This record gives sequence, C-alpha cells and structure tokens, in this order.
Amino acid sequence: MPRLPSIEKKTLKLGFMPLLDCAPLIVAREKGFFKQYGLNVILQKESSWASILDKVSYGLYDGAHMLAPMPLAATLGLNGKTTPMVTALTLSQNGTAITLSQELYFGLSERVDDWSDLNQIGESFKALLHELNYKPIIATVYPYSNHHYLLRYWLQQLKIDTLEDIQLVAVPPSKMLDNLSNGVIDGYCVGEPWNSLALIQQSGGLLTTGHQIWGSHMEKVLGVTQAWAKAYPHTHKALIKAVYSACQWSEDPENHDELLNLLSLPPYLDKAAEALKGFTSPYSMEQHYAGGDLNHPDRQQGIFLLEQMEACQQIEDPSKLDYEQVSEQVFRKDLFQRWCG
Repeated sequence: MPRLPSIEKKTLKLGFMPLLDCAPLIVAREKGFFKQYGLNVILQKESSWASILDKVSYGLYDGAHMLAPMPLAATLGLNGKTTPMVTALTLSQNGTAITLSQELYFGLSERVDDWSDLNQIGESFKALLHELNYKPIIATVYPYSNHHYLLRYWLQQLKIDTLEDIQLVAVPPSKMLDNLSNGVIDGYCVGEPWNSLALIQQSGGLLTTGHQIWGSHMEKVLGVTQAWAKAYPHTHKALIKAVYSACQWSEDPENHDELLNLLSLPPYLDKAAEALKGFTSPYSMEQHYAGGDLNHPDRQQGIFLLEQMEACQQIEDPSKLDYEQVSEQVFRKDLFQRWCG
C-alpha cells in the first residue's frame, strides 16, 4: 500500500477504552496498517468515556474510539460543551449485554424456562423486581451511550420504572466487574469482555444481550472533531482507510486467536483479554467489525439515537432540531463511500 504524500499530519494521538471493540485501533497499530498509510499513531488508554470526549473536544487527541451517540451529544452540546464532531467509520456492531449479580440471576433462573424468549425473560425480571425489598442498582457506562438508551428502552417496554423500581448509575466499563463482585451494584449493561468475565469469574449471570433487544446496531465509531476533519482532510482519509483495513482483518475468523493475543498485550486489555482465551460464551453477542454495510455510519440509526436522547429528556427542545440533518452532519457515510468504496 503506497504512502500518501499529501498527508498534512503524520503523527496522531488516538484515545481508546479497554473493550473488545477497540480491536480495530489496536490491530491497525500492531499489524502495520497505520504505517502502510503513512501514519505514526500513539494509542492512549482511558478509564472513562467522559475523559475521551473531553480530550478530543479540547484537541488533546486527534480522534478516538467512541460510543456511537457521543459525536451526536458533543455536536448538540449535551455534555456542556458544544463541539461539532463527525464519524466516517463505524468500528463495530453489537457486543453489549446486561449482566446481573449472582443473587439476582439465581432468583431469575427459577422463573425462566427459555432463555431465548426475551418476553419471558423480561416478564420474569419484572416480577422479580416487584418482590424485592430493595431497589437494585444497575450501572451503564455513560449517559450518552447505547447501553444507557438500550437498557432504558427495554425496561420501559416492560413498564419497569427507572426511578421507582431500580436505580441507574454510571460506572466506567473497567470498574463494572469489581463493583458487581463487591456488591456495590446489582447489575450492569456494558460491552465485552466485561459480561463474559462475569461468567468466567462466576460473579454474575447474563440477563440478555443488546442484539436480542435492538437487533444489529452500530456500537462504536471512530470520532474526530469537525474542525479537525476540515483542517486535515488527507490525514482523515488515511486514518479511515487504515482502520477500515484493520476492521476487515479483525472480522476474519482465521485471525481470532492472534487478535486475542494482540488485545492481551499490557498496553491494551492485558489480563482482561487474556482470560478469554479458550472461553466460549453460551450467549452470542453477535459482535462484528466488518461485513456488508456495517462500517458505513448509519444515518437512520443516528436518528434513532437522537430519538432515544429525546425519550431520556436529554434534548431540551426537540422541536428546534432536524434530526435527519443532525445525523447527516455527524454520520458521514459519504466520506466512507468516497474513500473505502
């Protein structure tokens, strides 16, 4: 792959969270895809999504592994600082789940006969909640996340009151399992590997997956500020092409073992990924990195996420916004098609 001589900025700093779906960034660096496209990329591991968003917003990072709703929230200023952002690449699809403490999971197991029946699981969970003499604490990773919206969406379908029946809190992904094991929280909605690790360590049980609730949905994206994309268009193109190549590599089943080895390196997921070796989850998360239109930023899903923000009362005056226009501004499918076909 020839280098691109017109690249405006060759040394980049990108943020990521220690989750399986940071894989394309790790692969792009470790397998040389960044180098092939003339980029020298420094990857910085973060402990919270808020930190990632702040550092991209203030220009400390050139871009980052982001939750799909984050560029929308930043563009609308929902987190307190208005920073127009764009994504020209979806990094992953699915890969989330809801995990409960052992106590709650065992209580639920006595009621559920068919774990593939989402309605039965939901109704059983609702009945269990109403019999408890306390309000379970359920964590999601960030207020502007699929996890937060997906969990609330499902609970509301069941007519479970997110104020009266449970308590929602935000906890960084890497802190979820410790908090569950120590009894600080009673469950969580998070991305992999933190659900599988709860099963491996016998700290909790899986309630259901994000795929079961929402079907195939955009999970992580590669986000940059609109100003950065405008200032460095050729760099942006090289970055997208390099990471897209890494997405395709990551999706190939023949690369699964090597991918896990790369993620297990100390700068990345370290022991959290190491523990997955030889483990096969009894529940399919349907996590994917490439295939079909997966990597195209999906504007319809962007509109859906804006509707979830509205449902959560995060948008002050929805009547003033054109959701289609906002989604088109942020989710740059046109750039992906132009650069990656």
